[in-house]
Amino acid sequence: MKSLKLLLILTTAAACSSATAEEILRSPDEKIEVSLRTDEGNVTYSVRLGGDAIIGPSSLGLKPNDLAPLEVAKVTRSSADNVWEPVWGSQKRYRDHYNEIQLKVEGDAAQTIIFRAYNDGIAFRYQIPESFKFSDQVYAHEASEISIISEKPTAWFPLSQVLVSDAVDLNTWESGNRKVNKNARYDFKPARIRTPFTVKLSEQACLSVHEAAVVHSDEAWLNLDGNTLTVLSNLKTAGGWVTPWRTIQIADKPGGLITSSLIVNLNAPCEFEDTSWIKPGVTLWDWRAHGAHADDGFEYGLNTESYIRFIDFAAEAEVEYLMLDAEWYGPERDPKSDPKTAIPEIDIEQVCAYAKSKGVGIWLYVNTKAFQNFDMDETFSVYRNWGVVGIKHGFLGGGSHAKNEFSHNVAKKCAEYHIMYVVHESEKPSGVERTWPNILSYEYVNSMLDSGTRPAATPSRVINNLFVFGLSGPVDRSCGMFDLDSYITREYCHRQIPSTVVSQTAQCLLFPSGLVTLPDFPDAYRRKADLFEFIAQLPMSYDETRVLDAEFGQHITLARQAGDEWFVGALADEAGRKTSVTLDFLEEGVTYDLTLYEDAPDAHYEYIGPMNKREAMTQKVTLEPQATRRELYQVKKITAKKGDMIPTVIAPGGGHCMWIRPQAATHLTR
Repeated sequence: MKSLKLLLILTTAAACSSATAEEILRSPDEKIEVSLRTDEGNVTYSVRLGGDAIIGPSSLGLKPNDLAPLEVAKVTRSSADNVWEPVWGSQKRYRDHYNEIQLKVEGDAAQTIIFRAYNDGIAFRYQIPESFKFSDQVYAHEASEISIISEKPTAWFPLSQVLVSDAVDLNTWESGNRKVNKNARYDFKPARIRTPFTVKLSEQACLSVHEAAVVHSDEAWLNLDGNTLTVLSNLKTAGGWVTPWRTIQIADKPGGLITSSLIVNLNAPCEFEDTSWIKPGVTLWDWRAHGAHADDGFEYGLNTESYIRFIDFAAEAEVEYLMLDAEWYGPERDPKSDPKTAIPEIDIEQVCAYAKSKGVGIWLYVNTKAFQNFDMDETFSVYRNWGVVGIKHGFLGGGSHAKNEFSHNVAKKCAEYHIMYVVHESEKPSGVERTWPNILSYEYVNSMLDSGTRPAATPSRVINNLFVFGLSGPVDRSCGMFDLDSYITREYCHRQIPSTVVSQTAQCLLFPSGLVTLPDFPDAYRRKADLFEFIAQLPMSYDETRVLDAEFGQHITLARQAGDEWFVGALADEAGRKTSVTLDFLEEGVTYDLTLYEDAPDAHYEYIGPMNKREAMTQKVTLEPQATRRELYQVKKITAKKGDMIPTVIAPGGGHCMWIRPQAATHLTR
């Protein structure tokens, strides 16, 4: 990782908390204005975007209780402008450009309130003096608030670790008891709310509340009272400690939230000197294929032959990886299952050696029990000898200080052995992949087929997943199911997917992740090889990302650049969409070859019958393969130049993809 430019300016001034004082902090482009006030022991902030108030007076500080005063003794200002290159990400370079105020608080609850304003949002955190003896009674109450100003604020947020809410009118919101209709939806209003908490304030303003650099802390939650959010935190620490950043991404349009770099900018730089072994990409995955039947009659399962077939297809399609999921080393809930010893049906050394000979990397699932009950260095030494490139860590159950640190320690241990890392049942992403870039993804989104009781993500919810879970960092959606009409009979495929196959393809580009984990089996991808080529080409690390058009819950069109090529993906809600994509992001004077992957004219996301196996059991029916319109698609090839408009017709619940690359004869070398 390279630091390309750094500018730092410091100024200091005295402040007095006995009288009203106000400090103005503006973003570098001056569109965001923060007013920080100290008045009779209270420290508050308010925010304007383009001159319009979007956050009213909101409290700051750590206190023994809500009524305790804070005495601000000194104000320090600084600015920084630093451009850095990630090991991988949605941009080739990130600009860390901000203005900062630090409010030094003296007295029993001594602390420094650090507040930053970026062009894409604001962030604040609290630092305990190094020489100070920490007391959880003195800092028992975090006063942090976000008082939203809007005539009709509409919000979306996590109902659980993986499920996003429907649109919520904050003017009528009241928390309620958890009442779950297991066959349809999670119908409850939690008293404590996870982040990201995304709000549309108006047609000209939206924001998302989250946190960054959650490393030595519990995750924070939110309490919603009217239009005011209060941060709920559990602080147990020591002198010199800082809280995670409380973040508010701010944009005039929804797409600005997706392209925001606020979260990663607030994390520490990469800790590794050698990152050449960290290679984002696409992986095949065995878990959802158990019970699938190949065209020659072979049934996929936990055995060597199944993995050989996966590896052969990966090499054929130029897919980088194969992931072996749970049970390969024994029952995953058995603490005696040794992660260094495969079950008799699997010759793990043969599988790894064969994969290496074919240029395919192997990922292995290992759960927390195995990490706790077996020496980690011994395990990773064995994996290094086998040639394993990545670990999927299951059953973490993240969120607490201890579990977050455990996950980060596993990630750092992986790095010692040059092993990449994906974490499931995880803590929420908070940008720490900047610090430990071998962390490629988190299961912090509704994985399509998990749980026989969890409701499937409707087309509109899939879009909102991008504006909630997708704003937190890289997430493992495990999209890319191609055999939509038949997969439901397999062992670990629990429910129907309301999606077209082109939507499945587009989601592989749209969801931020360093690793796309594909749920289907080789024969399904071979049958649609012309469509699968789009996924196979995805590098999962990009030079630039642009949101071309987006609206919460309705549609999104996004373009990502990798070298001379562009990949464009679009989704539509249950109504479908007719629109066009203007190629104004291409290079002037170059003719491009475009491959269009489209829903067929009669494609549709709907399926017939029960949503999941439990619902089918209740109705006393059997879920069987059925012909739907979900798999109908078409592929076209055209040429185009900068500024051309490409008509796109997206089916209900469908998608649209483009692979754009310059013709060799017209390409101008940069």
